[in-house]
Amino acid sequence: MSLTGKITTEFGILSPATKFFHFFAKQIHDLQNVTDQVHHGKVHEGDWHTVGSVREWSYIIDGKVTKAKENFEVVDEENNKIVINAFDGDIAKEYKLFKATLQLNDDKDNGGAIVKWTVDYEKINRDIAPPYGYLDYFTKVTEDTDAHLLKP
Repeated sequence: MSLTGKITTEFGILSPATKFFHFFAKQIHDLQNVTDQVHHGKVHEGDWHTVGSVREWSYIIDGKVTKAKENFEVVDEENNKIVINAFDGDIAKEYKLFKATLQLNDDKDNGGAIVKWTVDYEKINRDIAPPYGYLDYFTKVTEDTDAHLLKP
């Protein structure tokens, strides 16, 4: 079994791609108020939205409270793409590398957008399972954020 891998989930939402992208790129500080999957977030270094700034989060993975730090490596407004590097805390106990990519594309047939979350990872040893719980987490957070953005 390999130590490195990539897992992906892709699904539709009702919000337009640019609106959803804007929330993650410019309003991520509100995430803890939008979903019960996130307990707490705070800035550790820099600010909330600048590439390289470090944020600390407490969130739910597989039913348990998990903590980690993360930063944006890429915020590409033209392509509605964000790359997040997660490290330290609980995530570092299982993964040497953990990068989550959010890619949004307009769904011209149904209004809304197509959301694609991809996780690139490297496990610290072969006994660690792939991070499928994080795909569930990203799905729930996306659904909660979509519902929030659709409120009048």
